[in-house]
Amino acid sequence: MEREGGGARAWLAGFLACFREAWGDRIPRERDFLFPDPRKGSACKRHNLFLRWVVRGGDGVDLGIWTVLGPRQLIVPVDTHMARLGKWLGLTSRHTVDGKMAEEITDAFRAVCPEDPVRFDFALTRIGILKACTVATRGTCGLCPLGPACSGGGT
Repeated sequence: MEREGGGARAWLAGFLACFREAWGDRIPRERDFLFPDPRKGSACKRHNLFLRWVVRGGDGVDLGIWTVLGPRQLIVPVDTHMARLGKWLGLTSRHTVDGKMAEEITDAFRAVCPEDPVRFDFALTRIGILKACTVATRGTCGLCPLGPACSGGGT
């Protein structure tokens, strides 16, 4: 049985491969940076974020203009903020920000909201972006609404 997120990962791999092929062998390092291969372990944060924007809709943040995938198939875009909160909230046990971490966090969200597992992404990453939850804010977790579920800024 294929993982539910496997469809989006396979679709994204094919989509990005088209760009790599069109780019050709000119400056391969830049090509592979702009169009990574999720089959090689990349979390593909920028591309999963793009898919979130164009697939999800009706929330005032996302456009919802593509129908090739549904929200239930999306993978959480993992950046440093989501990785840190994902570890502290017990959504992932991984230390490396990669595709497997993105899938673990997505699976944890999918257990709560199978029809739209990335719906929590914006709210959680925003906490990190606004510096409301960082290593430097340890000790103020009691002020955070996530405090009861969080490991308090552990590793």
